[in-house]
Amino acid sequence: MPAGRGDACEPCYWTRTCRKRIIIGQAGITTKALREAFGEFGEWLIRTTGPHKAALKINHFFSFFLEIDQAWSRIPSYSELLHHFGAEGLRRVRLPMRWLHEEQGVEPDHQAKKIDSEKRRIKACLRSMPSASLSEKALHAYWQQLETRIEAGKTSHTSARLALRAAAALLLATDREGQRLPQQGDVDNYLQAVPGQAASVTGFTNFLNRQHATTLAPRVDVKRARKRRKETLARTLMTMARCADQGEAWREAWIVAAMEYFHDTKLTQKMLRQQTVERTTDGIQVVVGGVTYWLPLDIEC
Repeated sequence: MPAGRGDACEPCYWTRTCRKRIIIGQAGITTKALREAFGEFGEWLIRTTGPHKAALKINHFFSFFLEIDQAWSRIPSYSELLHHFGAEGLRRVRLPMRWLHEEQGVEPDHQAKKIDSEKRRIKACLRSMPSASLSEKALHAYWQQLETRIEAGKTSHTSARLALRAAAALLLATDREGQRLPQQGDVDNYLQAVPGQAASVTGFTNFLNRQHATTLAPRVDVKRARKRRKETLARTLMTMARCADQGEAWREAWIVAAMEYFHDTKLTQKMLRQQTVERTTDGIQVVVGGVTYWLPLDIEC
């Protein structure tokens, strides 16, 4: 027997310890139903995670049950929990949420959870502007327009968040102090750095045009963007060539990058797995849409 535990075996010791902590926790819960729920959860935790982990975790989860007791004095619905704790808060109590689902029939609403997460990201984006600045005012006004579109069912929280993030990035690239709104040169410079954001930032430039009678237009210098992309891919391939671990994941990533670099053909790793890939003596052959492409398996560093 481990020292200091009398004649109790280790599982018995931790089970007894966990149950003592459950009883202590129950004393702090005012509602009988929640006291019983905490006890049932504790026993479930012992069975599910083992007595040692349960004893170490039970006090951490007590605060969750205490807050439920204080807020509702009963087991709340998932929507009530989500509204109160938020998706991030519920992620911190995965085991109690699993117990609520398995033992109490509290059904998770994954769509509501996703929307809550998007709302949290949107709030963070809105807070990214300098306080009381011109850019903050513009971003909040743009969000009001996006929010109206969400309420009308014309866009989703995810699409709105992506549009808002692009707008915030453009505003910060224009003036980090937030005292100046974008002009055409600012839009051009921004898209020169991130040409893939042209579509995402279009809604915001259209909004600025309506609000401030400007004529902003997201323009991408295709040749320059392609050159920058080539340079990025070249650096990626050079870095990968020096990688010591060149397993299957490396091989897939290499082919995806090399196909775009050497043949201007974009593939995702998921798409790649549906193609014919063969090793040759001097490289790799990839068949896409009936066309065979050759790729080197390595490049000079």
